Amino acid sequence: MEPNMYDAKIDNDGLQPSILIVDDDPFVLESVALLLGKYGYKVTTCNNATDALAELLTNTNKIQAVLTDIKMPQISGIELLGKIRSFNSEIPIILMTAYAEIDMAIDAIKKGVLDFIIKPYKPEYLIHTVKKAVRYYNLLQIEKNYKTILEKTVDDQTKELADA
Repeated sequence: MEPNMYDAKIDNDGLQPSILIVDDDPFVLESVALLLGKYGYKVTTCNNATDALAELLTNTNKIQAVLTDIKMPQISGIELLGKIRSFNSEIPIILMTAYAEIDMAIDAIKKGVLDFIIKPYKPEYLIHTVKKAVRYYNLLQIEKNYKTILEKTVDDQTKELADA
């Protein structure tokens, strides 16, 4: 599967889509970062959930998707999902796991996970899932911008009517 210039579309600000990868396994971090980088994504990596939370709080509007392992020391990927949802309900979160369990999957779905990737991952599926997540995020931003513009237009026209 060869990357091409259409793989990671430029977002609305003219920037590369930015992905945060969280995994305590340095091999997974490096391999996923290299793969996504080849497809035109800007990648930030964290080897634990605490650093990932700090990164998200600092750069909330700059990251379009989070890709995190589930089994990590201190804070699991499921706990990270819950913590992210407490301050950002829009960012798509993709969970990676080598140990798929139905109870864990149900809990993640209830907390708003977008998708799951089973390790060892297939590169094609990983790229497809990340593209889907970025598209989803961009659509949410377009909808939010549209609502803001619509509300402003209604306010302006209401003011004009009141002034007339």
